[in-house]
Amino acid sequence: MSIALAFVHTASAASLQVAPTRITIQPGEVAQGLTLSNSGAESVHVQVRVFRWWQENGKDMLEPTDALTVSPPMLQLSAGSEQLIRVVHTGTAPVDGSEASYRVIVDELPLDTGKPQGPGLRFALRYSIPVFVRGSTGTSPASALLARLVDTVDGPVVEIRNPGHGSAQLADLALVDAQDQRHVIAPGLSGYVMPGQTRRWPLPPGSPATGRIEAKLDGEPQARALVPDR
Repeated sequence: MSIALAFVHTASAASLQVAPTRITIQPGEVAQGLTLSNSGAESVHVQVRVFRWWQENGKDMLEPTDALTVSPPMLQLSAGSEQLIRVVHTGTAPVDGSEASYRVIVDELPLDTGKPQGPGLRFALRYSIPVFVRGSTGTSPASALLARLVDTVDGPVVEIRNPGHGSAQLADLALVDAQDQRHVIAPGLSGYVMPGQTRRWPLPPGSPATGRIEAKLDGEPQARALVPDR
């Protein structure tokens, strides 16, 4: 999941939260649920939209789609309340052991109260929730990550490619040197590498020129060494 924050010049104590942060619709299923909650002291208006999601040249691409729907798409959450959003796949499920990928974008809509704006700032929240629809073969698509260090005109980078059939979520991407010292490349959620795609992350200044590349994969608590791409 990624969260984009935008400043809105108005005071508010609303706090929008979303769970889960990743949705998988398994073979035989057509829908899953997404729970929105407001832990703040004021009501919040929310818009929920769906997009087809893919990657080109390692960059995330989104376009509107009717293969996935949400209900309700617009709502108002009062203080302390929650709402279940149904996420329904209306398209054709993959049949080749792969997966279809989408994003559900949840936006907090700023309220125009007509009152004079106070000095405070309110954060308008955006949540981007990945949705994966698994194929009907019953076999979960697996990623196959290969990693290497590459010198580019802009400096050294970690390059990770995925020749597998499933997407891989990376977190806490790091380079471990010969003395087992970790050099953090992308802390927290580092991003996804989708099937057939390659992504790059720049190495921080002072990083070693060699070492093993590690990351936490798909929510695993412990980092693992990625297979070298020879």
